[in-house]
Amino acid sequence: DTAPLPIRLKILQNLIRISAAKNLHLSQKIFHTSAKTIRGRVLSYLSQLVTEQRCMHVSIPFDRQGMADYLNLDRSALSKELSAMQRDGLISFSKNQFTLHIEPQTE
Repeated sequence: DTAPLPIRLKILQNLIRISAAKNLHLSQKIFHTSAKTIRGRVLSYLSQLVTEQRCMHVSIPFDRQGMADYLNLDRSALSKELSAMQRDGLISFSKNQFTLHIEPQTE
């Protein structure tokens, strides 16, 4: 109650901004994990990154275990599906660098 009004307003704006960003992040995660297949989850996630980064070649902020955790998948199942997607010509990757060879999914 002792802080001046402009400081309180700035604090409130910052809290709202942080809350909105967290809400958006969680909504995106729910959207990606709602796909029934591993391939669907991966394509949903990579498509979002391609759209955000405006480039078909994207970096993800995860290692393989982190990506599996984010998409609510088993790491070995994710790795197997990534290899199958690369074999099918949908993606190419090395470590956390991915290139999408199809148009991004939008919904």
